[in-house]
Amino acid sequence: MNGNSDLNLDTIWSTTYLIDNIFNDLMDKTIIDDQGNKINKYIHQSITKFNDFRRKLSVTFFYVFAEDLANETRKQLNYYVKDCDSKLKKYRKLNGIITEVIALIYKQAESLILSNIKYEDITWIKKAINEIRDLIKNRWRIVKADVYGI
Repeated sequence: MNGNSDLNLDTIWSTTYLIDNIFNDLMDKTIIDDQGNKINKYIHQSITKFNDFRRKLSVTFFYVFAEDLANETRKQLNYYVKDCDSKLKKYRKLNGIITEVIALIYKQAESLILSNIKYEDITWIKKAINEIRDLIKNRWRIVKADVYGI
């Protein structure tokens, strides 16, 4: 840092670094599920929405809660989109980064998703998990509060 709260070019590394920071921040968040088990809230969300994404339901979004991100990560995200003058432009610029973070979350959730398969071919489920980027691009939202009960 350069002594003030603003970021400079020296503190922004690569998009891969930003992806890692977001992913690590989100993997630290846990909830208690319906069965009373402690689970990561984003893995839980990926499991519960997996079939909806596969069916391409237009009302299904993956929610990332801003308060789950570390202050430094939020600063980096704001710096990354500082040249965008509209919400739409910010979402477009962040689409690749957030899509990749969600794909990493789905990879973490893969064993739990596969363990719940009863009547489908596991090979097709693995393929769907590997192709999740195509299903979730532009299907995510960064929200300010945990109002969705996820």
